[in-house]
Amino acid sequence: MADVSIYGIDHGNGNMKMEHAEAFPCGLVRQTIEPVVFGNMEYLKYEEFYYMLTDRRMPYKADKSTDLDYFILTLFALVREAKARKEKLTGKDIVLSIGLPPADFATQAKSFRQYFLERSKNGVNFELNGKKVSFYIKDVIITPQNYAAVISQKPNLLKDFSTVFCIDIGDGTVDLLVMHKAQPDLSIRVSNKTGMAVLRASIINGIQQNFGYQLTSEDVENVLLGKRHVLEESVVNYIKEQAEHWTMHIVNELHTHVPDFRTNPTILLGGGSIMLRPYLEKSDAFRYIEFIDEINANAVGYAAIAHAKLKK
Repeated sequence: MADVSIYGIDHGNGNMKMEHAEAFPCGLVRQTIEPVVFGNMEYLKYEEFYYMLTDRRMPYKADKSTDLDYFILTLFALVREAKARKEKLTGKDIVLSIGLPPADFATQAKSFRQYFLERSKNGVNFELNGKKVSFYIKDVIITPQNYAAVISQKPNLLKDFSTVFCIDIGDGTVDLLVMHKAQPDLSIRVSNKTGMAVLRASIINGIQQNFGYQLTSEDVENVLLGKRHVLEESVVNYIKEQAEHWTMHIVNELHTHVPDFRTNPTILLGGGSIMLRPYLEKSDAFRYIEFIDEINANAVGYAAIAHAKLKK
């Protein structure tokens, strides 16, 4: 390989996460005419269509390789990560290090890898705000989610305990991975559709029916993250009560696969775990928990795994 760069990218249902660049929502607008942009807005032309990012997230996709959306989102992610690194993409050979939920890894890893490699047979060529960009995806390395974040962020916990429970609360799914002797227990691979998108939709609907407010997803997240808002106390209390109930619901769903989380340490990660942290911390379902607060932990872990593999 000539000029090779490794890019770790976490293809979430709610957000795209990179190693250094800021995460962005998984939302796209596609059109046939060139967009009019202002300030730092970006648009991308791939084949005959123009694409722009939007905060309005796409519906949940169980298989991200069924259409072009996540390939386009990956191009935006590569552009932003390259900018954060002060690198140029054009002329590079890229190793893409990505992941899948543990429950989907066995069935989707091969097709997800081919999803990117097929589109790079003749190089990846597109325009960013009218300027041509061209590079090759030389290889794609796929790793189970959770595993990548945990081995890079919590190696001491894996060393000290033979069994560690790992719960990733994302936007679309809640993924459970059990690590035994620092390796994934392949008999327990869980991905439940009980992520934060379902909670937000339920809260927004409940508030409209009970209080007459039409909130957005961002309004709900601002409350759960402790950010400034102007909502009345009764609405805020409703949001927090529903979040606490949802936390209990998540744990009860996972108890089908792990009857008792109090027997071993639990690592909690993902954007949802950050928003639900107050309720997870006071839950009596856990004896010992640690959080991975970095939303890009999987992306960083993917890159570290790729570097180690290429070094070998």
